[in-house]
Amino acid sequence: MTAKPKPRRQGPLILVIGLVLLLMLLPLVLLIPLGGLWLWQQGWLLYWLVFTALLTGGGYGLVHLLQRRLAGNTKEPTEDTEPVSPPEADWSPQEMAAWAEVQQLARDTDKIILGSQTLLLQRARVVIEQVARHYYPDHKDPIWNFTLPEVLLLSERVSLRLRLVLGDHVPGSSHIQVGQVMRLWHLGSASQSYYKGAKTLYRLVRVVNPVSAVLAEVRERLLNVAFDRTTDYLQQKGARIWVEEVGRAAIDLYSGRLQADAGQMARLAGQEQTMRPPPGPVQVLVAGQLKVGKSSLVNALLDDTQSAVDVLPMTARAERYQLSDETGEPLAMLTDTPGVSRELTAQEWGAQLEAVDCILWVVSAHRADRALDRQSLDAIRDWFRNNPSRRQPPILGVVSHIDRLSPAREWSPPYDLDAPASLKATAIKEALQQIATDLALPVTDLVPVRLDQGAQGYNLDLLWSAVYECLEQARHGRAQRLNRLARKRDWKAVMRQARGAGRLIRQGLNR
Repeated sequence: MTAKPKPRRQGPLILVIGLVLLLMLLPLVLLIPLGGLWLWQQGWLLYWLVFTALLTGGGYGLVHLLQRRLAGNTKEPTEDTEPVSPPEADWSPQEMAAWAEVQQLARDTDKIILGSQTLLLQRARVVIEQVARHYYPDHKDPIWNFTLPEVLLLSERVSLRLRLVLGDHVPGSSHIQVGQVMRLWHLGSASQSYYKGAKTLYRLVRVVNPVSAVLAEVRERLLNVAFDRTTDYLQQKGARIWVEEVGRAAIDLYSGRLQADAGQMARLAGQEQTMRPPPGPVQVLVAGQLKVGKSSLVNALLDDTQSAVDVLPMTARAERYQLSDETGEPLAMLTDTPGVSRELTAQEWGAQLEAVDCILWVVSAHRADRALDRQSLDAIRDWFRNNPSRRQPPILGVVSHIDRLSPAREWSPPYDLDAPASLKATAIKEALQQIATDLALPVTDLVPVRLDQGAQGYNLDLLWSAVYECLEQARHGRAQRLNRLARKRDWKAVMRQARGAGRLIRQGLNR
């Protein structure tokens, strides 16, 4: 039977270390009695004691005065409303509302939770319950509304996020072992008493030089005040980070975003390329009343004449065209719709908006009958307001036929709309302002164009710039829309899982 090795005794080692430290400090310690003896022999000991007492008292008085000044100048901290980390770019209004509740919990969280694992877990439970209740307000016990695969995927994401944070913000984290950290932690706890004793001895020794002692004491007090305030700030930020990260994970869990993995998203995006009608990388809906230039807009963007254009309404049904960049990479799929000729309800618009990421609304500058445009846009806004799980896509207003504004015969572009110097420029500016009011759109979201001149049309460069910006905003909404589609129950996947379970059972029975 092998004898267990006896634990090494650390007593002799500590004794040797203490003896070495004593020998190193012995010359400094001897200076106190020897220096006092020399001062007594010279008759200066009384003067030295009085001078030391005056400097020490003055130093402590100065520290006390500075601490009172700092306390008196401290303003009440203003409420920190900015999140420590921003929300996700593709969150829907429903998820943004849940994030607002998490932010309120983060602001109300006390920094004291960082000192207790129990308090951290209790606060995390409060955050999770609040988010679960946001998504399932009528459920008796909303906290359990998730599936096992979602929990596993959430653990994977949180672990990956923590690993990235450590790699980016903790120097040497990839080279420090957990065992080393634990040994340093235990060594620090065991050496606290030795540190306090050595610090007291050092403060006694430095009294040999009263001026240096007073200055060192003042510096130490001021640094302690600054360190305490910095520590409070960092602790409060740390508590907010804890609440926000727990809230972010809870939003991902209860919103259903984890029901769709990357593979499902990729398959769904690939299917959209071949579906008929194909929504493309970003689906853009081109809409407006009859004969306002929708097909001309499509042709101008495609730099082609694929869409029929005539004085009569030609587009009898929705037609789709791929929009590519200079290198031929697909940017979006343009859906040229028939002109709006009657009022449609929000539900009727919803059938078209399910697969829309961006809207180009075309309106004629010289026509005053915009009530139908406003009713349509309001119905679209109402549909997204009633479906908070979807983000409203960006709406870009394209103002066509600006050449027909009064005076109709004048056309000598370019026109400076910021400082109009002609009647035509003034008419264009006033028309944009009126259209913005009629359609409840910002003036900055309106682009005045002339589309009947092909590639030489007026303001096409500005139109392309606005479309690019609109498509960039639409990509976030597209990712969120695909996620919602992927979360729908896939009964084919259920059948595949059932077949897989059956194969496992057969294999077990055949063994």
